[in-house]
Amino acid sequence: MSAVDDVEARIRRLDELRAEKLAQLRQLQHELCYNSVAGVDEHRRSGHSVAQLDVTIEAGRNVGFKTGFLSSPQTYVRATLVLVVAQPQGQPQGHQQQQQQQQQQQQQQHQQQQQQQTLMEQKSTSKRLVTPAPRWSETLVFKTLPAAVGTLRVDVMQEERIGADEVVGTFLLPLSKLQDQRPMDKWHVLQQTRDGSRTSEVFVSCRLQRSPLSALTVELELLQNQTNELHVFLGRHQHLVTGRPPDIPSPTRRSISSAHALQGTVVAPEETRERGSVSRFSAVASFPPAMKKRELGADTDGTGRGLLETLRAKRQRVNSEQHFVGSISDRLANWLLPASTPQTAMKADARPYSTVFAGEPAEGPSGQFFPFTKHRQSASDVRRGRRTGRSHSAAEAKTPSTALQAIEKWLFTTEKGHKS
Repeated sequence: MSAVDDVEARIRRLDELRAEKLAQLRQLQHELCYNSVAGVDEHRRSGHSVAQLDVTIEAGRNVGFKTGFLSSPQTYVRATLVLVVAQPQGQPQGHQQQQQQQQQQQQQQHQQQQQQQTLMEQKSTSKRLVTPAPRWSETLVFKTLPAAVGTLRVDVMQEERIGADEVVGTFLLPLSKLQDQRPMDKWHVLQQTRDGSRTSEVFVSCRLQRSPLSALTVELELLQNQTNELHVFLGRHQHLVTGRPPDIPSPTRRSISSAHALQGTVVAPEETRERGSVSRFSAVASFPPAMKKRELGADTDGTGRGLLETLRAKRQRVNSEQHFVGSISDRLANWLLPASTPQTAMKADARPYSTVFAGEPAEGPSGQFFPFTKHRQSASDVRRGRRTGRSHSAAEAKTPSTALQAIEKWLFTTEKGHKS
């Protein structure tokens, strides 16, 4: 069987199922009617609601029960359904408006009390033995619901020998989360447990069947959408094989044309800006040559000129202005200058290094120049006191080592033995 034959067989099955669902919908339309105030379907003759709620209690886990003489080893689940029923209010008609206004003022308080009614229904499961993971697997059915607005409360109970049974844990489920009439299977966390450090959970499956008419209508729409997609697939296959336009049935064509088409803006190719060629070298095009990474550029002309230019840019040395002030060349220049020469050409950034590498003031022609000697503190400078309170000791300055003197003599002595 080919793919086309499989699609045709699937279309036939969908058509049969859709015809069956359509017959059920027509039969229900003669028997039921939709109540817009309560949000449920009702029988046309009796007026009773056909809505129902199915609550399946599966099991629990990590449930903490009491252990004691007064506590019974039996547990069960209690489900309480609280519904809010809104009463329809008729609008006043006729010409006797004054009398009706007086009656409305007299009955205003009574109408507000009767505007909404709260109905409560309670059901319980059978009892099971107390375990950390009890299992019930029972379904509680609430039939003939007058409204679809309310709250479902589920309590996990433990039987007591004396007095009322204790609530181990509970959770609330609004019916607004079940309006799509689909089953909701979920683990619910129990609140108000005895032991706050542990998290108790219970698995509950809920389904609210408030309106069979709306449920069948939605199901028919989904089946029709699936059939339309399969017909479009067959039409495209026919157009590719035979070259003829796709043959789509009239019901499918009407359903497709009735759908809202997508609306957009036509994009002209000539108005669209073309995107230029982008490579990884464009990211570093704005960097100076000295900061570029060594990358092999593309040889466009075939002569290798682009590659040579790229390598030449990488080998280019940085200018002397880009040297930081504390380099070896700057330090040697400061050492070679005489002590009496004003250092006006030095930069402002070199001030922190002038105090470290500057020599002692020249005392005469026989004075020696030691670039590594520690700068002595003058008498006018005030030394900061120690935290311990002890006074500074008048220690004598240390003399330079013999190795430093030998290095200095070798650097600053010419071949004839004169100092430079």
